[in-house]
Amino acid sequence: MHRLKVSRAARVLLVAAAAAVVAVTVGAATASSDTAPLNPKHFFWAPGQSPSAQGTANTAANDLIYHGGNAGSGAIGVETKPAVYLVYWGPEWQQGFQTADTDGTLYSSKTLQNYVSSFFGSVGGSPWAGVQTQYCKDALPGSTSCVGGAGFVTNPTHQLKGVWVDPTPVPSDIIALGLAQNLVDDPIAQEAIRASAHFGYDAQATYIILTPPSTIATGQPVYCGYHTQTSSVDGVGNPYRIQYAFIPWLNENWPGLGTSGCGMHNVNATSDSFGNGVFDGYSIVTGHEYAEAVTDPDNFATVQDGWNDAQGNENGDKCAWTNTQNITLGGHAFAVQPLWSNEAYDATGNGCVVSR
Repeated sequence: MHRLKVSRAARVLLVAAAAAVVAVTVGAATASSDTAPLNPKHFFWAPGQSPSAQGTANTAANDLIYHGGNAGSGAIGVETKPAVYLVYWGPEWQQGFQTADTDGTLYSSKTLQNYVSSFFGSVGGSPWAGVQTQYCKDALPGSTSCVGGAGFVTNPTHQLKGVWVDPTPVPSDIIALGLAQNLVDDPIAQEAIRASAHFGYDAQATYIILTPPSTIATGQPVYCGYHTQTSSVDGVGNPYRIQYAFIPWLNENWPGLGTSGCGMHNVNATSDSFGNGVFDGYSIVTGHEYAEAVTDPDNFATVQDGWNDAQGNENGDKCAWTNTQNITLGGHAFAVQPLWSNEAYDATGNGCVVSR
């Protein structure tokens, strides 16, 4: 695996160049593989941080469109039996650490891990995850509904299939590298492959990689996560296609945004011992990436062949940072954003919902 070692000054230039690339490629449904990186990420930007004019704007006046589910060998269109594997990458997770709330109260990394694991342990079968079940893999390309289609997304319980604390070191510039690099040398892709070797390969699963606190590159646009897919044809030895998401450390005092940039206290102004408030961003962001990977998993040579709208926005993008709220899962409250529903939009004119 090739990892870049760059100075802080070089990181600034690296990120600036990456932003120019992302402005062209992120969210693109039909870009040319001759002018864009292979398998670009689909970023979830903090409010006002997208480096492109399109970004992840709330495109609340059009439906998601099905793009065929056939972009390259191994394409799946949607995850019909969604599953999640959580990977806490880095020795810090194994050793344990503390993070401060805005009032100085310290929370342990174990509390955060329990919060995220509890969210995915109970999300399956919920009305919130049920919003995805209107989408399928066998609709005609260009369709905005699955009337006459088959291969629907299902909403089984117990979607969390495994949790792994991987104590291997994380590259020090992981956030900048995740922004700048495509799958040719993306260390997150390699970690996802290692995770699939640890857990076993599941073509219907999303492998979610979470990293501990790390250095923030000066001048970096703030992204809160991304999802994408490896490919067996990218020439670097990935043995199969696998959906994965990257969740960098979210509770930073982001330059110009403060601690709320990636969702801390987005819904709950005060925190409780379970982690509501201080860890709101973690359920919002991981939920966003999970839902998009389920309904638009394939990302092949810049083509996203699942459900996304005419601007390339997915079911999470279209409702990003709007009407966030608590839902109850397994007896606990979790902050989430609504998910886009073509069905609801066509019926009421409001596509951002939290249940079906």
